[in-house]
Amino acid sequence: MNAYFIVVNMMAIKRKPLFIILMSLLLCAAQNLGALSLQELFHAAATVKTGYSLYKVDLELASLRRSKAEIEAKEELDRVNAEFTYVAAVADYRKVNLAFLNEAIDTVFNAAIAELDASIADVKAENAKEDANLAQSRYRSGLLSEEGLKESRLALSTVATDQELASWTFSDAVDVFRAGLGLDWDSTMVPQIPDFEPSSTSTTWIEKDTTLRRARLSEKIASLKLAKLAANAPAFDRRIQQAELAKAKVAVATTENDARRAFESSIRRLKNQKALIQIRTEENVLKSTLARDAGKRYEAGLIALGERNTQRISELGARKNLLSAQRTYLKTIVECQVFTDADPMEF
Repeated sequence: MNAYFIVVNMMAIKRKPLFIILMSLLLCAAQNLGALSLQELFHAAATVKTGYSLYKVDLELASLRRSKAEIEAKEELDRVNAEFTYVAAVADYRKVNLAFLNEAIDTVFNAAIAELDASIADVKAENAKEDANLAQSRYRSGLLSEEGLKESRLALSTVATDQELASWTFSDAVDVFRAGLGLDWDSTMVPQIPDFEPSSTSTTWIEKDTTLRRARLSEKIASLKLAKLAANAPAFDRRIQQAELAKAKVAVATTENDARRAFESSIRRLKNQKALIQIRTEENVLKSTLARDAGKRYEAGLIALGERNTQRISELGARKNLLSAQRTYLKTIVECQVFTDADPMEF
């Protein structure tokens, strides 16, 4: 018997609010006994997808090109242009890096959720078979019309098709997991939820915003170009350059506000998503308890199979909700780390 069911069995001993909270914490720990850390997950993905290392190589090359351009620059404008090109490379690196890390997270959670969906489909198929057998019995006793019998058979066929699709989806997700991480699937491998607190302040976050950095560099470039105009330059050319500078100043103010709002949004999302995980965890514990009780009542002949299975489906649905909340939270953590240039392999 795995740790998950051990905890559920313990919960049948006593049911009080404080006990539920304590059990929810134990359940989280039990479910993660064989879990991967984010670091292990990303290292596994990077080992399989060797092209990942090229992302960082491209960034290092961009840094070298910037250094070379700064050395060879004949004027300040050349150095600023070199910096602008490098910041654009940083933005591209963050984009592909975040996509890679999110794909690794999705690979695990897609398999876990597909496994639960397959289990739900199996339970529904069991219900449909029971209903079909009951319909057949009632039809033979003259208590059900032929149309009613056909409806039950159609329902059984529909559920069987859904069950087959869910099974195939899970099998496919396992194949993707193996191909993407080089590991054999096990439901205990869902990543742990780290105790994460953002280390960046609003000021640090804003300064690292590549859109804002490029906007500021664009303003500097426009200013240098305006200053570079000859005193006898045509008035039309001067007005164009002044307009470019004014436009760049507005862009700086706009992107700075956007960066500040992005920081505040990330902090709020982290807080809300962390709270949602706690709610989903407690819901998971409660639904597991109800499913356990329903199983005992069914074995004692107090309830029908359909009622027991309804509680089982509810339990599996609660576990899906918890997984979805965990996935969203992990992606937000990764987004914050990537945005501030933290190394995801060191989470």
